[in-house]
Amino acid sequence: MNFFPHAKCIKAATSNHFSSLPSSQNQISNIKNQKSVPFRSLPLWRASSGFSLTEVVIAMGVAAVAFTSIIALFPLGLNMSKESYESTQAALIAQTIIADLRDMGSASGGGKLIQITGTNAFNAPNYTNIPMTWAQGATADRYVYLAYDQQVRTDSSNSPIMLRPCAFSVSLSGPADPAWFTGGTNGPILLVKVSIKHSFLLGGPPSANVSANPQRVDVTVESPASAPATNRVQYIFTGIIHQT
Repeated sequence: MNFFPHAKCIKAATSNHFSSLPSSQNQISNIKNQKSVPFRSLPLWRASSGFSLTEVVIAMGVAAVAFTSIIALFPLGLNMSKESYESTQAALIAQTIIADLRDMGSASGGGKLIQITGTNAFNAPNYTNIPMTWAQGATADRYVYLAYDQQVRTDSSNSPIMLRPCAFSVSLSGPADPAWFTGGTNGPILLVKVSIKHSFLLGGPPSANVSANPQRVDVTVESPASAPATNRVQYIFTGIIHQT
């Protein structure tokens, strides 16, 4: 007697189900028949070993602009240094001239002395006498024109070079400037114009008998000496001296 009437059906169904599944051999065959896809690795980030052409060009452009600006400052610095030197020398020259004119006992007859050569010896050829009194002057105002060049100091062992007046370019005239002063002259570095003017007293014009008449001194130092008067730089200094 068969107590499991459905056993054959279950076995047949199970057999049919597993027969429909691909065997392991079929799976391997299917994997082999599939098209293989090449493996692509992701790009790796590498540290840059140099500058690109664009970076080099930009850097050169920035450097060119910077160097151009720096080079443009050199002429300005040289001009400022030259102007500073000339202004210092002009102040020293004016101080020396006014000190000579303030010397109370420099010359007899109410005159004053101004050095006209590069030699410091106190003798007549190295100085010129400037009349101070009203009666002595041909005009009320007196003018002295000087030129300064670089000369070697002969009384020093090191022979330093310094600015000293040139004897050949001295003029006592006025009020018209001499031609060499107006048009410029080669050789000297600085040109100097000294103007001495009488001051009026409260009671009237100055008198030759009054020794206390103050007189105004204007020292104009001009540079460069080779240029016309209209193209020079002027340094003007003013002082007061007494007649005697």
